[in-house]
Formats: sequence, C-alpha cells, structure tokens
Amino acid sequence: MRSASLMLLTLLLAGCASRRSAAPPAAGTAATMPITARIDSAVARGVAFLRQSQQAEGFWGTGRVTRGFEVLSQVPGSHDAFRTATTALCVMALAEAGEREAHARGLEWLMQQGDARRDNAYLLYNIWAHLYALQALSAEARRSPADAAPLVRAAQRHIDRLNRYQTYVGGWNYYDFVAGTQQPSMEPTSFGTAAALVALHEAHAAGIELPRPMVERALRRLLEQRLPNGSYIYSGNLKYFPRMPANMPRGSIGRNQACNLALWLWGFGGIGRQQAIDGLEEFAREHHFIEIGRKRQYPHEAWYQTAPYYYYFGHYYAARLIEMIGGPEARRYAQLLAEWILAAQDPDGSWWDFAMWDYHQPYGTAFAIMTLLRCREYCADTGP
Repeated sequence: MRSASLMLLTLLLAGCASRRSAAPPAAGTAATMPITARIDSAVARGVAFLRQSQQAEGFWGTGRVTRGFEVLSQVPGSHDAFRTATTALCVMALAEAGEREAHARGLEWLMQQGDARRDNAYLLYNIWAHLYALQALSAEARRSPADAAPLVRAAQRHIDRLNRYQTYVGGWNYYDFVAGTQQPSMEPTSFGTAAALVALHEAHAAGIELPRPMVERALRRLLEQRLPNGSYIYSGNLKYFPRMPANMPRGSIGRNQACNLALWLWGFGGIGRQQAIDGLEEFAREHHFIEIGRKRQYPHEAWYQTAPYYYYFGHYYAARLIEMIGGPEARRYAQLLAEWILAAQDPDGSWWDFAMWDYHQPYGTAFAIMTLLRCREYCADTGP
C-alpha cells in the first residue's frame, strides 16, 4: 500500500518536458472552409470513427491493445469501469450528433451490462463508470419520457453505487491509498466530484430521486477546494500544499471548468456566470499549458503537472459553460475551443489525449464531438 502511495506521489511530482502545440488546420480546401462547415465535417468523421470502432456487442473498448505503460489497473474491474464509462460517453455523443444505429446498440448494452465494481482496496475506477453511465441514462430519460422507466431503473443502480462509494467526507475519488476502507478514506478529487455532480444534476433534471445528503456533502467538499484565485486544488488531501504546481492556475485549468459548471448548475456557493467567464478567460489565456500535456506518455509529467486526460475532459466542460453563458460573450470562447479541437483531430477521424489500451480514442472522440456541437451554435462563418 505504501508503494502505491509513493507511486502516486511520484507521478504528481514528476518533472516536466518540452512544450508541444496542436497541429495547424490542414492546408487546402478544408482550411479555408467556413468554421461551421469544418465543424460539421469533423463531427461526421468523428461519428464515422465511433461507428466503425464499436464492438459487435454494442460497447467500445476491449482492453486487448496495450503499449505496456498504461495507468495502474487491475483485471477485470478496471477494464469493466473503463469500458462502461467510455461506452456511456460514446452513447451521449452519438445521441447529440443524431446518429441512431450505433447509439441504440450502445444504449442497450449500457442498460443491460454496463456496470463495474470496485477493483480492490485502493482502486475505484468504477466511479467513472457510475457517473458517466448515470449521465447518459438520465439524458436518455429526458429525451424519451414515455420510455423512461427502464432507463430510470438503470440510472438508480448507478446512483446507489455513487452513494455507496463516496468518500468518508463526501465527494468522490478513484483511489484510496490511505486505508482502503469500505467507505473510501482518501479525500475526494475536485474534478471527479464535479463530474459526478454534473451527472447527478442531469438525473435531477430527469426527475430521478437523489439522496440529498450525498449531493450536499459533495457540493460542500467541492466548494472547499476552490482557491481565492478561482482555481481548484487537485484533491482534498493536497489542501496542505496549495502552491504545488498541480494546484496553481496553470495546473488546474483543465479541472476548473467542470468544477465551475457543477457549482453553477446546483446554484451553490455563489458560483455563477461571472465566475464561469473568469474561468474561461483564464482557460483561453493559459491554454498552451494544457496543450503541453496532450498525448504525453505519463500522467502529470508536463509543466504544472498537467495530465494528458484533462485535455478533452476540460474542453467538454468548458463547452458546457459556453452553452450556459450564451449571448455574445460565448462567441469568442466557442471560436477558440472549436479551432483547438479541429486542429487536434487525427487522420482517422478520432481524437485522443492519453493512450490507454483502446479506450482512449472512443472517449476522446466522444468528448470532442460534444464539445464541437456546443461550439457550433456560437461560431460565426467568418473563415478560419
């Protein structure tokens, strides 16, 4: 257990490598197309990638492709969690893009088989499965209220698991390197707690009953992790190291957007439109620091301990904030986000930020599609 703790600390304190930037838009006709047309083309290519990478049973990601340096994990629980979370994201993205066939197969698998259990005392990747499955199922229930009963039953199963595996102070972490207790003894991460609160708000909007004490504890823990400068610390146990690189603004911009969104959605702590705009402004100003981490081999090796998997996660929640802000203020941020995402699409139509078996391309592509679809509404056709 101590070696696992030391390994996590080593990753968080890892040195930084050189800066990288996203490739510029492809030359030729595509580079001169109006931005909405470029978004439409990129989304279509992303949807095509998700369609062809879906497994026959309806899910995404097998865990059979490895590079030998993936994140700490255990068979089979970690892969069940990664597969369920990835499939849930793909189901959401395809629904928003208007694709029906692959979406229907993915949703059926998610309802019938999309579950995950805690790996062992210190690994709780199942948290990601529960929160994204809950978000996907709740969104479906809102879209199809007449057929919502089986969706609600499936969603309630994930709510129960989130309630069961919240940390002893509230909120959620996907590790427990402290005591490995039934109710996790390691304090919550800000970004995992925020993502869960966004999913729970989707369930609330769908009329699904929630354990209110669970929600309130998570909201309090998340607000406690907000620093006076608007950043959010990595996790509660790092509150005694507020100046460590990961907790500084350039290290937290990938987390801030999800955290601001969660608190704004729940109307908690006075976090609202102005705080969201301030966070997006910082995201735009310091974007190169999250870009540095994209596609790196190891978590937290980049400047300010930025992890690769913050990239599309952070952009998705930034797009959700843009959607809530609306109006002329949203246009500038939408244009910036769209250009960053468009520039990062790979030739096969996918997006990815952290190599992780064969889950990384589907989940990155799903996040990118949902980001672009939200940005499109606010992007003016004024050329690239």
